[in-house]
Amino acid sequence: MVSRFLLIFLVIGIAHAAELEGVQLEDRVRVDGQEIQLNGIALRTRYAIFNVYVAGLYLSQKTTSGQTAIDAHGAKRMILVMLRDVSAEQFIESFDVALRNNNNEAQLAEVKAQKDDLFARIRAIGEAKKGATIVLDYAPSSGTTLAIDGDVKGKPMPGEPFYRAILRSWVGENPAQEDMKKALLGG
Repeated sequence: MVSRFLLIFLVIGIAHAAELEGVQLEDRVRVDGQEIQLNGIALRTRYAIFNVYVAGLYLSQKTTSGQTAIDAHGAKRMILVMLRDVSAEQFIESFDVALRNNNNEAQLAEVKAQKDDLFARIRAIGEAKKGATIVLDYAPSSGTTLAIDGDVKGKPMPGEPFYRAILRSWVGENPAQEDMKKALLGG
């Protein structure tokens, strides 16, 4: 009887996780003491033929609106699970283009110090290897943290505007990949 309940519990738990390209993401996680939920899971491709990473966006409340996701208060998470090796310079170049395409000059100027800090941390890592998990968390109490395979890289980067600039890269008006934006927003 106990094993039957355990089996039912395990099946229910597995059913709530999302999977894409063999990458499984939890339905709910905790950031800064707040439980947040998976809003959407997406595949980042390059030139429509190379699978680069699986991404998951976590928010306190699900939304299909990019602007609502960006403006939402509270803890947030963007998780990337690498499907191929990517050099730091490739990652930074792509990210920088996405930031510039989705943030105006004033927004970029406001977060320049944090962006430079994040890019320096990425350069120090050198390469995102296939299978690596990259987590960008926003904690209202401290700011944005970067973690690679669970290892937090440096102190939190302050300010909610920085995390909003980051989110615009994926769910803003001019995302690098429209179908990825749609999937991250639960579509």
